[in-house]
Amino acid sequence: MAMNHRIYLVPGFFGFTHLGDKETERLSYFQHVKEWLEQRFVARNIAGVQVELLASAPTSSLEARAFSVLQEMAGTANEDDAELHLVGHSTGGLDARSVASLRGSSKAPAFVRRVRSVVTLATPHYGTPLASFFHQGDVGQTLLRYLWLVTFFTLNHKDMPLRTAVLQALHWSSRHSRRLNFPPNVFDEIARVVGQLSEHEREELNRFFGQIGKDQALIRDLTPRVVRKFNQDTPDAEGVRYGSIITGAPPPPGALRRLFFSRLLPPDSIIYGIFALLYERSAPLAPELELPERTPEQTQALRAAFGEKFEAWSDGIVPSRSQVWGRVLHVATADHLDVTGHFDQPDKYISWLKSGSRFNEQHFHEVWEHVADFTAGGQRAPSPGPHARPLSLS
Repeated sequence: MAMNHRIYLVPGFFGFTHLGDKETERLSYFQHVKEWLEQRFVARNIAGVQVELLASAPTSSLEARAFSVLQEMAGTANEDDAELHLVGHSTGGLDARSVASLRGSSKAPAFVRRVRSVVTLATPHYGTPLASFFHQGDVGQTLLRYLWLVTFFTLNHKDMPLRTAVLQALHWSSRHSRRLNFPPNVFDEIARVVGQLSEHEREELNRFFGQIGKDQALIRDLTPRVVRKFNQDTPDAEGVRYGSIITGAPPPPGALRRLFFSRLLPPDSIIYGIFALLYERSAPLAPELELPERTPEQTQALRAAFGEKFEAWSDGIVPSRSQVWGRVLHVATADHLDVTGHFDQPDKYISWLKSGSRFNEQHFHEVWEHVADFTAGGQRAPSPGPHARPLSLS
């Protein structure tokens, strides 16, 4: 059946679709999003909608990432004359805007002219001071290079029995903690993936982290100063609809209160401490964030969700007010990764950040219903009642 609509999901920083071969054990960037969207279009009786997952250059410049997204799209966009829709999370939203902006360019592939909508989720349209923090003194580049070196060393020294024993022990502890009903966390997920790598998985991870080791220009490109130049060079394309999903988590309490009153247990308390530090460094009120005047509708949407002090909100990575572009489709109380399907509701969804957002499956469905409305469109199905069961993704 010919496709009427193709929806491309564009990942953010690190730019992967999934890590790991086994479908039931892999780490996915957009966790359950593709399945959810496709089922919702079926439920709406909208035929001919295909959701595609794209990869991009992990930490390369915005220019390099946009080129890699175009290459990825070429694999399916030329199959038919379907209308195209780009949905980008975080930096992926800037990638999506880059691709759509080429619409009038003679250098753009012909399929770019069929792009009809761009939806951005938690995207730093005006940059994030967190990138400025990591760019100063090459802090971020150094950390990424160390990550690459450690990963390369770990994956390639097969004759290290201690390394193998540690990885397998981490994998065992991850599985054992689930049997004891401890909440899953990012450490569990990493241990699960690296604990029993196949040869193909080892090669893929080497390739992935090798790209990170070669190029970390993305950190610079996400600073407010550089994004201002990006916006000047990337005008909205005529005939393309732009919408944004805004995310923000409650500002973390002070350090002493976190220390004495947190209910979280290690390692969750460690992750929450890291989140609180990132939130502070994202500096929502920083003077370097130069934002244009919002429309009354955009301001009202932020105020209704976050309160009168919405200007000081962030999702831990990107200030909420830096995420506004085009029509505000939805404002979610969520951290930066919640909307990609990584939130505290095990076992199907596993959180990577501990933020206190209380984002759950119902909120996840609300976010992606708005995306479905704006992309391939159609009449929105009636909201399920309070006791209705969600659609199964199995």
